[in-house]
Amino acid sequence: MKKILFFALMLTVAQLGAQNKEADAALKAYEKSKADVAGKKALDAASWLKLGNNIVNIYDLPTKNIWQGLSAPEAKVVLKDQRSSTPKSVTLNGETYDLVSYPDKDLYYTPNGALAFWMVTKPLLPQNLLIEAFEAYKKAYELDTKGTQKKALAEGVTKVQQFFIQDAMTANSLGNYSLSSENFGNSILCAEHPLINRLDTIVVFYTGYTAFYAQEYARAVTYFQRSLNMGYSQEGAAYSYLAECYKVLNQPEKIEPTLAEGFTKFPSNQGILVTLINLYTDNDEDPSKIMEYIHFAQSNEPNNESLYQAEGNIWKRLNNNEKAIECFKKSVAINPNYLFGQISIGTYYYEIALELQDLAAEEMDDKKYDALCEEMDQMLLQAAGPLEAAYTLSASSHPDLQIDIAAYLKSVYYRLQSKDEKYVPLHDKYNNIVQQGR
Repeated sequence: MKKILFFALMLTVAQLGAQNKEADAALKAYEKSKADVAGKKALDAASWLKLGNNIVNIYDLPTKNIWQGLSAPEAKVVLKDQRSSTPKSVTLNGETYDLVSYPDKDLYYTPNGALAFWMVTKPLLPQNLLIEAFEAYKKAYELDTKGTQKKALAEGVTKVQQFFIQDAMTANSLGNYSLSSENFGNSILCAEHPLINRLDTIVVFYTGYTAFYAQEYARAVTYFQRSLNMGYSQEGAAYSYLAECYKVLNQPEKIEPTLAEGFTKFPSNQGILVTLINLYTDNDEDPSKIMEYIHFAQSNEPNNESLYQAEGNIWKRLNNNEKAIECFKKSVAINPNYLFGQISIGTYYYEIALELQDLAAEEMDDKKYDALCEEMDQMLLQAAGPLEAAYTLSASSHPDLQIDIAAYLKSVYYRLQSKDEKYVPLHDKYNNIVQQGR
C-alpha cells in the first residue's frame, strides 16, 4: 500500500514538474524577447513580433488545451496533469453552473456538462498581458516599413482581439460589467488597427451595454452613440439605454430627442414607447404628443402595418380602446399576415372579456349577470379568430410565441366549451399544446 501511495505521489510531482517546465520555458522566452527589443534589436520588427507572440503564449498557457463546449470527462483527459476540486454548484446572474477549480483557473460547466466559460485565477504574470502584446504588435507594425511581417502581425492582433472578447464575455457572465466593458473596448482598439480594420458594430453596442450595467453612464453614452452612428441599435434598444443615461447624467434636454428619433425608426419598440409616455406624464405634458411622431412616420410610410399597430398601442396606453382597436384592425387590413396585428386584436378582445368576467362576478342581478356573460362570450368569439390566425402565422416567423398564443386560445375555448360542445376539442388541442410546451 505504501508503495502505491509513493508511486502516485511521484507521478503527481512529475506531472507538476512538466507543467512548471513549460511555464518556465515560456517565461524565459519572454524575458529574452524583452531584452532583445530593449537592446540591439530595438528597431527590428521581427523581434517585436516575437515578443508579442511570446506574451500571447504566456497569456494562453493556463487554458490552451480547453475550449467552450468541452465536456467534464474530456477535461479530465486534456488536463490530466492538473489537480482539480470536486464540482460545486454556483449561481451567477440567475444561471446555474458546476464550478471546478484548478490551482490556476476556474472552469464553469452548464448543467448538461458542457464547459460554458473559464477564468484564470493565477496568471503566469500579473500585468495585462493582452495590452502588452498589442503594444508589441503595434511597435512591430510601425517598424515593418516593407510589410514583410504584415501577415504574421495581423494573425497576432486578431488573436489578441479574440482573447479580449472572450475575457469580456467571461466577465459579463461573472457579473463584472466594468471589466467586461473594458475588455470589449480593448477588442475595439485591435479591430480598428490597420492590420485588421474591421469593426463589429455588435461589439461596439455591447461595450456600451456592459458599461451601462456597470453604471459607467458617460462611457455607455460614448459607445451607444457610436453604435448608432454605425447604424446598429439592436432594434431600437440603444435609444432607450441612451435616454436612461442622459437621465442619470442630468442632461434632460437630450432625452426627448433621443427617444423621438428611436420611436420614429422603431415604432414597435415597447421600451421606447413606454419611456416616452412616462416622460410626458412625469413632466405633466400630454402623452398624446407622441402622435406627432407616429403620424409623421405614417405620412412617410402609409402602408407600413407596424406603424398602425404602434399607434394602437399608444391609444391603448392612453385608455382609448375605440381608437386602439381601430388602428389594430387597420394594420391587419394592410397586411392580413401581420402577426403582431392579429395578436393585438385577439388580446384586445380577450382583455375586455376578462374585465366583463370580473364585473359579472360582482353582479347580484341575474339579468344583468346573464347580459354580462353573454357580452363576455361575444368578446371571446371575436378574440378567437385573430388568435387562431396568430397561432398559424407564428409557426414560421416567431415559433417562440406559439405557446403563449396557445395559452390564450386554451382559455378562450375553456369558457366557450360550456356554451357549445364544438369548442371542446379546440380546448383540448390547445391545452395539450401548452402542457407539452411547458
